[in-house]
Amino acid sequence: MLEIKSVGPPPERYADRVVAEMMRDMARTHATLWDAIHDVVKTSRGGSPKAQRKLAERIKRAGAYRTFLTEGKRGRFEILIYDFTGYDVARDAEITGDDPIPEKPWISCNVSVLTSPGNGQDVIKVHARPILFISVHALSRMAQRLGMRTSRHLKAAIGIIFNGCIKFVNANEKWLDAPPDGWRVPIPPIPARAVLKRHEKRSALICATILRDDDNATDTD
Repeated sequence: MLEIKSVGPPPERYADRVVAEMMRDMARTHATLWDAIHDVVKTSRGGSPKAQRKLAERIKRAGAYRTFLTEGKRGRFEILIYDFTGYDVARDAEITGDDPIPEKPWISCNVSVLTSPGNGQDVIKVHARPILFISVHALSRMAQRLGMRTSRHLKAAIGIIFNGCIKFVNANEKWLDAPPDGWRVPIPPIPARAVLKRHEKRSALICATILRDDDNATDTD
């Protein structure tokens, strides 16, 4: 397991390097996530509510972060899927199984809606889009300021940042209208705030950095 090893807070360059290695490993692991999810969908039937629940659980076991099922009768249902994948900033594209892993991949936090119209129609449609990108810089700051040291910590940190972002998005209709310095969004239970900026090309936010609640730092590079 990759791990930051230092006495006290890790130096910035060292944290940047190890966190980037952790993120490359995560991007590689999740590159085939949607291939696995599609395989699950193709081999499943969601006719009854029980079958729909099984499908949602299989999607989660395939690697999705969370699933939320809205059950329906006669095969009609909807599954909301949250997942994390690697993102290549240079190509502005998700990292898939055939792609090289860049030196400093970001994490793309995606929201997907899987729908089945039911009524005998054997059709399942998926609409997906990223809602949040987490930069290497942000997770490196998490390591330096909040003691994140292992790959397990990294995954937990991504979930915490994402949960804070989703709560903010759900509570604010104009969540994309971020000010130049970004939104300062609490990420409990960590005593810190994520700085969220608007993505230049996409209808999504970027977690640019992490600031402790008791920290006067203002960096957003």
